[in-house]
Amino acid sequence: MEKKQGIFKEFQSAYRINPSIALALLWVAIMPSVGSLTSVPILIKYSEFLQNMAVSDYLVAFTYLFLATFLMGLALMPTTLVAGLSGFVFGWGAFPFLFIAYNLASILGYGWGKRLGGNSLDLILARYPKARNLIASKRTRIGELIFFGRLSPVLPFAVSNLLFSLLYVGWKRLVLFGSIGMLPRTILTFWAGTLGTDVYSAVNQEGITGKAWIFILLLVLSLWGIWRFFKRK
Repeated sequence: MEKKQGIFKEFQSAYRINPSIALALLWVAIMPSVGSLTSVPILIKYSEFLQNMAVSDYLVAFTYLFLATFLMGLALMPTTLVAGLSGFVFGWGAFPFLFIAYNLASILGYGWGKRLGGNSLDLILARYPKARNLIASKRTRIGELIFFGRLSPVLPFAVSNLLFSLLYVGWKRLVLFGSIGMLPRTILTFWAGTLGTDVYSAVNQEGITGKAWIFILLLVLSLWGIWRFFKRK
């Protein structure tokens, strides 16, 4: 109970400092799940129609690129869902477009997070000088944090975009290190989507055997990398 009260107090503090960033935190935490619940039934209904489309068609490719960027960048759908459905509907021909959309969504999410966040992190860290000094001392190696943050299968894409925007990591480093870090789980999810026999199996990655071990491996690597980033002098 005390821990929950502490978290609630911290949220109240963040809201007083900058109401926009507090509401943005709620948005990126809740909206991807809402988007999943509302979009999956629609996609099931129109799956046959969607599968008749091809990304070789310029209009389809451009529309897909725009929608994927918009949905992921504004935290309206989780990246894993977009990747799995892209593989199921379009096959491997869509992967380059997904990769581009992912990076464009990173820039979009970083941009609106930076605009809303302002100097919120500085104001919050003013209460914790040790944390502020620690983050300041790691600025030159921030690419490691981006890489392992993107590699993590449990850190949501939208949440990490907001956190990176508060840290002012820079969109170039976010794209460079983030695009490398996201590749393993994105390829895995996309591949599972291509093996799916329906929307449900594509979303739940039922075509991949040993996925639990891969998940654990990525989780352990990401946790080790983030721990190493903060602990290494």
